[in-house]
Amino acid sequence: MRKKRSAIFVLFVLLPFLAAMNAFQYQNPERVPVPTKKFFATFVDLTDVITDCREVSIEGETFLEGKRGNGSSSIPFEHIADVSFLQEGDKFYGIIKLKDGNALQLALNKNQKAYGHTKYGTFQIKFSELKKMIFKK
Repeated sequence: MRKKRSAIFVLFVLLPFLAAMNAFQYQNPERVPVPTKKFFATFVDLTDVITDCREVSIEGETFLEGKRGNGSSSIPFEHIADVSFLQEGDKFYGIIKLKDGNALQLALNKNQKAYGHTKYGTFQIKFSELKKMIFKK
């Protein structure tokens, strides 16, 4: 009889609590930062899935930051045409094509995330999962 009471207790007390926890998981998706400047970009992931986004940012910022030799560099989105991502061993790079026709390479943090809004919801992706990021005019 005691085991039956314990089972009923679990069923009526803990089950609603666990169900509520699961419901909150879907009601509060991770917030996507909204940058002050509005940029549009197309993301191409490693499986060649293409996602068009507006209000694009990298960790909430509208510039790409990385290491160039021993120094650091940040490039505002308004100067970038596209970025191709490349993993070489344990190093991760972005090959940046600038709108003026020049190109440069930066060592990037592969765990950084790019964010945006699509017509159907929010979008986020780690740099390490990206093949290319193309900025639209």
